Amino acid sequence: MPGNLIFDLIGFRQPKTGAQEAHDDGQPPTAPTTSLFDISPAYDMPVSPDYQSNLDYCVQLKGKNADLLIREFTLADGRRSFLLLVDGMCSKQSAEQNLILPAMQLKLNASPDSIPPLKQLSSLILNTELSEQPSLSKGFIAALTGDLFLCIEGLNVGFVIGARSIQSRSVSPSETAGSVVGPHEGFTENLRTNTALIRRRISDPNFTIETLQVGLRSHTAVALCYINGVTNPSLVNTLRDSIQSVTVDLINDAGELAQMIEQYPLSPLPQIDGTEKPDAAAAEICQGRAAVIVNGSPYVLLTPATMSSMMQVTEDRYQRWTYSSFLKILRWIAFLISITAPSLYVAIVAYNPGLLPVDLLLLTAANRINVPFSAVTEVVIMEFFIELLREASIRLPGRISSAMSIVGGLIVGDAAIRAGLVSPLLIIIIGLTSLTSFVIPSYELASSLRLVKYFLLALSAVFGIFGLTVGLVLFVSQLCALYSYGTEFTAPFSPAYRKGWIESLIELPVFRRDTRPAYYEPIDLIRMK
Repeated sequence: MPGNLIFDLIGFRQPKTGAQEAHDDGQPPTAPTTSLFDISPAYDMPVSPDYQSNLDYCVQLKGKNADLLIREFTLADGRRSFLLLVDGMCSKQSAEQNLILPAMQLKLNASPDSIPPLKQLSSLILNTELSEQPSLSKGFIAALTGDLFLCIEGLNVGFVIGARSIQSRSVSPSETAGSVVGPHEGFTENLRTNTALIRRRISDPNFTIETLQVGLRSHTAVALCYINGVTNPSLVNTLRDSIQSVTVDLINDAGELAQMIEQYPLSPLPQIDGTEKPDAAAAEICQGRAAVIVNGSPYVLLTPATMSSMMQVTEDRYQRWTYSSFLKILRWIAFLISITAPSLYVAIVAYNPGLLPVDLLLLTAANRINVPFSAVTEVVIMEFFIELLREASIRLPGRISSAMSIVGGLIVGDAAIRAGLVSPLLIIIIGLTSLTSFVIPSYELASSLRLVKYFLLALSAVFGIFGLTVGLVLFVSQLCALYSYGTEFTAPFSPAYRKGWIESLIELPVFRRDTRPAYYEPIDLIRMK
């Protein structure tokens, strides 16, 4: 082409788009991948006193986005201005009435002793958040998160006005963390609603909520909550650095962030605890832990985490200490049964039947006399069936899932026994294992223990009681090797904290809960005088 010939003659080549290069190579054309906005954290485009350059920059970034609105207007002194907002994340009518109309009456004086523009705007725009923003790129991002961004001709700063009106779910009881006594309200997907639910319970001026941003493209707001003078500063600094070091495009849920800030991401066990109840989060913050709230997620992360903390529920504090102690011991027994019952059945029936009493041995042999499978095979079949039933119950709608549980648990189980495919004793053991796994309060811990159960089952199927023993030793060794932000995952059992392990096994009377857990290393250890 003549244009290309001219560029070749003067020593330059006309730049080609990605679609043109693909077409020249014989490949189908593709869309250009050039990004208009540099997402690197170090990128910064300052606000210029030149109005037109600021406007051109924002118009270029706006592109074809129909929900991104730019409203131009003129102040009383003739200065041109524009307002940037996202339709649906803030009210256009509210921005017009509460910001644009008052701002059109503004006259900025350029004399050195004049009132700063921020104060003049604050006197006109009432009942809203207002702050200066010298970065045009950060102001654009603030508008994308739901705020208003105002640029005025002749000023080298913009203004961020808090006017978010994002629709979200109202406060309601948590569906995954139900309780009989105590508060029933749960967190929502709105960050400010969640921080307010905690702030309502902790009115201490030392209670601090730091707002961070995670996600190179999502710019998800993350709140770090702790109490100055109680929470260990090294814990707060390490947790803050971990959150700020996350470099990923998008964060949708707190579970994603938890996996990215764990210190042992390859471990099958979780090292960060969490809750969906504000009262539980407030109680743990007062114990010396730190909470992390992710905008868009009703699940609040708690650090540091220990196995003992994952085995407790807030209801234990609200009930009589005698009954709460009974429930705590019941949970630890359920924890042991959930990981060892199928393995112990396989090890004894297949390798070491002599460990059973004579009457029980004869009963087991009579139950298995017509079963065509080995003990290992029938356990694997039933565990596979339970996993399918569990997954189907989660994915189906509520009313259908309850019917599925009844059909799967009763009819299919009874049919398997009548057909002679499995023994009745195994049905009891599998049912007991499933029930005990539901007793564990932490869903993340219960899910990880299901994998540990299969690991122990594999060793028991090959080596019998010896394999089960070796598997338990390896499991305990893995527990002892884990740390959660400076705290041993097995604390207070290893290393031993006398009062700590007593509180982990039983619930002390309320007048004896006078100290915070020492293994969290709080600055102030005394919580009751």
